[in-house]
Amino acid sequence: MFKGDESVPTPYLGGHESAGTVLDVGAKVTRFKAGDNVAMLGDGRFRDLTRVKEAQAALLPAVIDDWSEWVIEPIACAVNGVDVANIRIDDAVGVVGLGYMGQLVTRTLAVTPVRSIAAFDIQPDALERAIESGADFAIRADQDVDEIERELEAKIFRRPMPESYVLPGLQNGPLDVVFETSGSAAGLRLASRLVRVGGMVIMFGHQRGLIEIDGTEWHLKGIHVVNGSPMSAENFHQMFYRAAAMVSAGRIKLGGLVTHSRPAAQAQEVFDASGKPGYVKGSVTFGDIAGVNS
Repeated sequence: MFKGDESVPTPYLGGHESAGTVLDVGAKVTRFKAGDNVAMLGDGRFRDLTRVKEAQAALLPAVIDDWSEWVIEPIACAVNGVDVANIRIDDAVGVVGLGYMGQLVTRTLAVTPVRSIAAFDIQPDALERAIESGADFAIRADQDVDEIERELEAKIFRRPMPESYVLPGLQNGPLDVVFETSGSAAGLRLASRLVRVGGMVIMFGHQRGLIEIDGTEWHLKGIHVVNGSPMSAENFHQMFYRAAAMVSAGRIKLGGLVTHSRPAAQAQEVFDASGKPGYVKGSVTFGDIAGVNS
């Protein structure tokens, strides 16, 4: 696999991230040996064999039964997003948008010292899946926002705020931190509404193009808005290593989120299924090894 700072071919599994078994290593490689299972970062890996620098790889367990549960780059993004949120003991946290990445954020939050995790989406199956991922509450996001808040208030204790910091009409929001993981303007508005005065909104979803926000709400509630994109990481490789270690230790589990898997010759079936009901994440397998992002 690794030759000096570069690599010789290795089985491939991914778009921006792949995993496979090391075939060979270069003389300067110290962290891996032939036969190791690894996850890898980097582009240009949509092929049967690939080459990778040693620093772009993370060691995985020796025995892997289902490679679709070992796609590390996406969970590394979630680990980075949770890391920048600076979660504190007793925080009440929300996740708005429960696609693949929203589920990964929920699973990562589940191993932090939060008091409760509230999940929001418009799809019933996504809400059910969020409970399986570790959310304490799952609430429909396509109802009136006042009803959403009332339902949330009935489930989560609102930590008292000093009266001087509570302005009329802006005291709403029992959540300390809210992750916007839908990538939609509606999701960002809901996150801004549900966070407490002085709380934090993590813009984790990809907000494309121009979006409108209520500057009055953001300013007078004193919302801390943080970009949770992987590009915000000082060293994303460290997030990658941390994520691989957490998955390897069984602390974060990735099973059950890959809903469609096919060998490379039938990859179009996975692509056609994307966006349809029941689809969360797809996997395309190469040879005897499995698990790629589609």
